[in-house]
Amino acid sequence: MNALERSIRSEAVSRRAPPHSGVAAPRTAVLSALVAVSLIAMEGAPAATTVNFDVSQVPLYLGGTIEPNLMYIHDDSGSMYWSFLPDDVYDSYTKVRARSSYYNNVYYNPLVFYPPPLNENGASLGNASFTAAWFDGYQRDSSGNHTSTVVDLSKNFQATWYYKGYSDEFSGPKGAAHYYVFNKGNAGCSGTATDDRCYTLVNVSATSGPGSLDLNGDGKVDASDKDERQNFANWYSYYRTRNYAARAGVSRAFGTLGSAIRVGYGRINKSTSSTVDGKSLTTIERGVRTFSGADRKAFFDWLFALQPDGNTPLRRALDAAGQYYENSSSTSPWSTTPGVAGGTNLSCRQSYTVMMTDGYWNVDSASTSDARKNVDGTAGPTVTSADGTSFSYKAVSPFTDSYSNTLADVAMYYWKRDLRTDIANRVPSSVIDPAFWQHMVTFSIGLGVEGTINPSDAFAAIGTTTKINWPDGAASQIDDLLHAAVNGRGAFYSAKDPDKFAQALSDTLAKIADRTSSAAAVATNSNRLSSGSLIYQVTFESGGWTSELSAFKLDATTGEPASTPTWSASSLIPSANTRNILTWRPDTSPNRGAPFTWSDISAAQKTALKSEDVLNWLRGDQSKEQAAGGTLRNRSKRLGDIVNSDPYFVGTEDYGYGSAGKLSADIRAVYGERKASTAFKTRKKMVYVGANDGMLHGFNAETGIEEFAYIPNAVGYANLYNLSQPSYTHRYFVDGPPRAADAYIRGAGESSPSWRTVLLGSTGAGGRGYFALDVENPGAMSQSKVLWEFPNSAVATADADELGLAIGQASIVLGENGQWLAIFGNGYNSKSQTAQLFIVDLETGKLVKRIDTGVGSTSDPNGLATPLVIDSDQNGAADLVYAGDMYGNMWKFNLSGANSSTWGIPFSDSGKAKPLFTASYGTARQPITGKPQAARNRSGGVIVYFGTGQFFEVGDQADLSVQSFYGIMDKCARETTGACAKATGGAHVLRSDLLRQTIDVEKTGTFGDLEWDARLLSVNTMSDKQLGFYLDLISPTKGQQGERSVSQPLVWGDRVIFVTQIPDPDPCAYGGTSWLMEINPQSGGRTNFAVFDMNADGSFDGGDSMDKTIVNGRKVPGGLAKTPAALSGNGGVYKYTSGSAGGVLSSTKNNPGGLVGRQSWRQLR
Repeated sequence: MNALERSIRSEAVSRRAPPHSGVAAPRTAVLSALVAVSLIAMEGAPAATTVNFDVSQVPLYLGGTIEPNLMYIHDDSGSMYWSFLPDDVYDSYTKVRARSSYYNNVYYNPLVFYPPPLNENGASLGNASFTAAWFDGYQRDSSGNHTSTVVDLSKNFQATWYYKGYSDEFSGPKGAAHYYVFNKGNAGCSGTATDDRCYTLVNVSATSGPGSLDLNGDGKVDASDKDERQNFANWYSYYRTRNYAARAGVSRAFGTLGSAIRVGYGRINKSTSSTVDGKSLTTIERGVRTFSGADRKAFFDWLFALQPDGNTPLRRALDAAGQYYENSSSTSPWSTTPGVAGGTNLSCRQSYTVMMTDGYWNVDSASTSDARKNVDGTAGPTVTSADGTSFSYKAVSPFTDSYSNTLADVAMYYWKRDLRTDIANRVPSSVIDPAFWQHMVTFSIGLGVEGTINPSDAFAAIGTTTKINWPDGAASQIDDLLHAAVNGRGAFYSAKDPDKFAQALSDTLAKIADRTSSAAAVATNSNRLSSGSLIYQVTFESGGWTSELSAFKLDATTGEPASTPTWSASSLIPSANTRNILTWRPDTSPNRGAPFTWSDISAAQKTALKSEDVLNWLRGDQSKEQAAGGTLRNRSKRLGDIVNSDPYFVGTEDYGYGSAGKLSADIRAVYGERKASTAFKTRKKMVYVGANDGMLHGFNAETGIEEFAYIPNAVGYANLYNLSQPSYTHRYFVDGPPRAADAYIRGAGESSPSWRTVLLGSTGAGGRGYFALDVENPGAMSQSKVLWEFPNSAVATADADELGLAIGQASIVLGENGQWLAIFGNGYNSKSQTAQLFIVDLETGKLVKRIDTGVGSTSDPNGLATPLVIDSDQNGAADLVYAGDMYGNMWKFNLSGANSSTWGIPFSDSGKAKPLFTASYGTARQPITGKPQAARNRSGGVIVYFGTGQFFEVGDQADLSVQSFYGIMDKCARETTGACAKATGGAHVLRSDLLRQTIDVEKTGTFGDLEWDARLLSVNTMSDKQLGFYLDLISPTKGQQGERSVSQPLVWGDRVIFVTQIPDPDPCAYGGTSWLMEINPQSGGRTNFAVFDMNADGSFDGGDSMDKTIVNGRKVPGGLAKTPAALSGNGGVYKYTSGSAGGVLSSTKNNPGGLVGRQSWRQLR
């Protein structure tokens, strides 16, 4: 028996060889798609010469980014130096079929690209030379490992059957590099893989390859790619053994991984205990560390030096990983500084173990005696979360079996128990992993091995009554490897599809708590409470990034929403092949709308999506998802997450153009006729909302059925492809708030204008684009109803570059120049980084005017938020625009001229444009990111209301700076001369011109049987010389706590209503708190009437006071909230908002008989 046979037999004696699996050679690597994780850290990284806003691509209130722990366990058993897969082909090393990837899945496959591994810096180790290929590409100068360090593959190639230093064996004769391809057409071929007559020899040369891969990296596949010598040399030096291939894969995954995951590592045959982070352990060689610097280099040095030897003690190795996580020392992996005392234990840190093996476990049980019991067949202890929720493991399928001392038992032992009882239980949970306590999640990779249980069936059984009949783990170790992953709530993959495993792991690590949340505001279908009143609320689940849009009926008497929805839209989306989905074709001249079908999108869009399967997946087809045996990302719902796009109701509203003096009598008359027509009165009522599935959705407001959807080209079709992949990491797509209004314009291809309802949407943080749709008849949407996307081919590049991320909302207005217009701010991260206002022709999408404030630079960026457009003289045309920027400036734009050339900023100083007001606290800027509101000022002009603060950049939740709420008088209105053109001191109105109000009391008060956290405000009196007010958002008991107001205020009656947000700065918390504030619109202080029914007795009287003082602020239950929706009725005002915890919150307000509804000025849509 030769050395090879002795090696094989020693391994085979203690493990059963699997059946032939037909696995192809690894393409790149196990874990290769961990690349996607590193993109989280790199995405949006600014260019060297420009400072960009670091716009978050996940909801900030979900909590801070806590790096999970990942312990990688490498199989270094003796079989890892074998050059064949599967195990049962070991007797064939003298056969020609041993040198074909059809039979031997480690051997060179001409249909696979073999890139070089990566080093710790993410740089390639370099291509091997075909005439001087490294015998060991990882230890190139280790002549002690072999008699020669390089091989001329053109003449001295010999296929390795196993290799470890001097101990090696070869398959076939020495000569030119070659491989065999399986060909059933060969003479005498029986068609079976074991028949050598079915194989045809191919000598590697400049023309031997199939030419189906871009091997030379020139971006195209042509005849030059038939030269496969480089590809073969890379396979030889980096992939030709199991250990080589595994190291290549791991290096490519971890080589591009940033520091978003803390990495530790070990090997299954480290049998001697050593102290690791305060714990004596086998297996583990290095505890988890931030993956950077010396720790990162140490990982790669270790990986590249690994030499296989020994058995396969997987149970002992997994037990060691669990023991590592069950470590309560000051240097434990739960600390912010593992390995070093003095760190903080974080209660929400997730911990994973990834175990890679090429075969069946043998020898050495778990060293922990309790882990050797039938752990998954026994109920677990009761564990309680930080919020009081309890959970205990029940011994049910697909977890339980009848056996003890299995790998699955070890995985369950470290999953079902709280590994750190001294730390609060706040670990993010999900549907597949409900554990909120400190536990270990197990991922297992079988390198070319398969069991008898289908992994998809096993994981699909979680949470169902489906029974999985697990075989005895001792007799079926591959099924036990799968069972361990099920028990550990991770995933199992065979390395025959390494990319699939890698993508799933990356996706899982990117997931956070499966909490149901709401960031969008609530919409209503009426301005008055009636028997048909509905509110529409959006919630989302961050575990799978799906949403629900629900309609709740309101009680006509109490205004309370029903406890169960009238409908929920996600289950009412039509089938994939019947949905009406439209998109934009930027390649045509002029650009145009198109159906979202494979035959109708452009060639470039097809290239970005890569396959029709991806397009069908986007349409809602789930037949190619992983759960169905496909490769695309699984979805529990077909409606993607809706975060910042508020639902917007469109019914049969009257926008007042029947009396608009700016329009001719004929056009006004036509507007009235349209409003009175049966077609208009009976048209479908709709709710529009943008989602991060890439679409603007139009739902029937009465039934919840999706009538149509629109995919803007501006979201990027390559991003849509990423959305379909299991490795998807959340980003925004159509995340901006929609807006609709009537306009008298021509539609696509029409020669004369007519009245129609136009909807404007935006990509929000998902891109740089706005779009317009003709939604006059939402039940009959077609490509001609897509009016435009902006920017488009008619927009100059210099103008297009000044549009940043389209986070704001656009307005639809009639201009004083007679044109119908779309008006919006330029958002953030534009080319010049100044704050600018865009004015676009609503009919054509062409730019009418771009007004640049000139404030901002590439080193100190700025951007204009959502503008408020008003019609101050009530002629139906827009004349004034107010919008804030990141410098704290509230800009005023005067559009009152009949010619757009006269439109601009009215205030200036020394020839430079100046704002109406600049918000600051001391010398610190107060950014204005929300849309302002305005009301008629009693002494002339308007008062502009707005809050300050921001909540869109990474790290904003930890900002504790003081923000304020302002009411600024603009007495000039349309006037632009004299004092109304001046801005001395940097702005037209200064903070010193304002009345100061304060939060005087903040405490928990008792109101009848109820307790509320309430606020009392000052009641300072405004003098005739003062030009507004400010209220600093400083708690009288807690001081500065990062309170801000970033959503639009609401003017209703004799009050201004706004919501503040206080994000929780705890990195392990999510959400935060909000206050609903209602203040005097003139002074900004206390009202002289009750605004809250604090004791819920239906009356607004002294019983609603605290300390005999009117309450003007009440904490909102349910987390962070946005501006409420409002309905009037029954002598009161009903407010509805939605908190980040997911609930619909209602409140009744007193209506004292003051001004209600529209003011004497007019806000345009």
